Amino acid sequence: AFQSLLAQGTWRSVLEISVAHGGDRLVRVDFSAVADVCAFTGALLIPQSRTEAVLRELVLRSDLCELRAGCTVTAIEQDAESVTVHASMNGQTQAHRARYAVGCDGAHGIVRNALGLTLEGVTYSAAAVLSDEVVHGPPWSPPSPRFSPERKSLALGIEYAPNHWRIIALIPEAAGEHDLLDPAEHAARVARLLGDGTTSETIWSSTFHIHRRHAQRFVVGRVALAGDAAHLNSPAGGQGMNAGIQDAGNLAWKLAYALGGKCDAAALLASYDVERHEMITGGVERFTDFLTRYGIGTMRRFGATPVRLLGRFVRGPGMQRKACRAVGMLGGRYTKSPLIDTRHPLAGRRIDDVILANGKRINEERGGESVLLAVGEAALLAARDASTGDAAARIVHVEKPPKHWHLKGSAVIVVRPDGCVAAVVEKPTRESVERAWQRAFALSSQTTLLS
Repeated sequence: AFQSLLAQGTWRSVLEISVAHGGDRLVRVDFSAVADVCAFTGALLIPQSRTEAVLRELVLRSDLCELRAGCTVTAIEQDAESVTVHASMNGQTQAHRARYAVGCDGAHGIVRNALGLTLEGVTYSAAAVLSDEVVHGPPWSPPSPRFSPERKSLALGIEYAPNHWRIIALIPEAAGEHDLLDPAEHAARVARLLGDGTTSETIWSSTFHIHRRHAQRFVVGRVALAGDAAHLNSPAGGQGMNAGIQDAGNLAWKLAYALGGKCDAAALLASYDVERHEMITGGVERFTDFLTRYGIGTMRRFGATPVRLLGRFVRGPGMQRKACRAVGMLGGRYTKSPLIDTRHPLAGRRIDDVILANGKRINEERGGESVLLAVGEAALLAARDASTGDAAARIVHVEKPPKHWHLKGSAVIVVRPDGCVAAVVEKPTRESVERAWQRAFALSSQTTLLS
């Protein structure tokens, strides 16, 4: 998936935001600051439409998926054993029955409403216009991203492919949204960002209001919500779409384990509700609120000055690291999940993708599976030869753990398929590791993991 997405966008290992007039650099973010966290350090600039097209193609190729285009879901109901989805296609209604269902049908989909849930929260007065432009000229190549700090109409331009720019501009409070979609307005914004004499062709445009909303629950019985169906946030920086992708990463393995029949399925789904609800309300929504109230509000009053101050503030290595983690949505911690033992500060966080003694990184070594990371004398633990059928334990040795893991010696770290640390067992015994593994995957206490 990564290579397919990479071919459709522009990869930047360093992001530098320059002012449109004069070209002065305002902010610089060097993603090498998190080289110990990710194998690929950078930002992929790609429109959501292209991301959706790539993911759709991967679904079509999969033997595990069936894509039915042209269907309209009309109703959904469930009982103690299954979920039934009613869908209309070519004037005929069909019923599809499954053990579980996930509503990924957006902010205006029917699944959330069918569950009796609403999107609660705030819609800000700030609104913006988006457009994708194919640019002809200027004769020079303007750096990207570019920021126009005019107080009444802030604008940002990002080149996501050669000569293809995404333009984002705040709508002045007195302006009508439909007026901003006029071709002349698009042309004026392009010229303001890229220079006089630049011509362009608008291939897509829209307006949006900034929201900070979420459903009361993300799981009801056997039905879960993900993406905009569960939470609606500012699209700035890809936060909305990327949060939805993280929903899927959290939920997918839990559904797979639930279908395996050896886990407490209800507990797994409940943990999805708790974990993603906490991450959205405590992380993504706080970012949206800060960006809208202080970022946009301050720039409307003072123009580029706040951005310049931000650029100076994040120059140091420590602040560069924090900025990279924020942009990449690599921070955050699950602190309320019943499946995570949060007594250690590493638990509930994404595992750093450190390089192992064999030259591979942790995530490459585990290949999307759950593992036990053995540190120090914990190497004496041996994995059972035969899988229990629940989740076979692989042991990966970490010889030099980072200092910020705060390990005091021998330890075993339980890592889930989504890369989240479920538990850190210091001075481990077979019994303590067994208990941590059973809790992490909602397994019966009779499940044996180690020999």
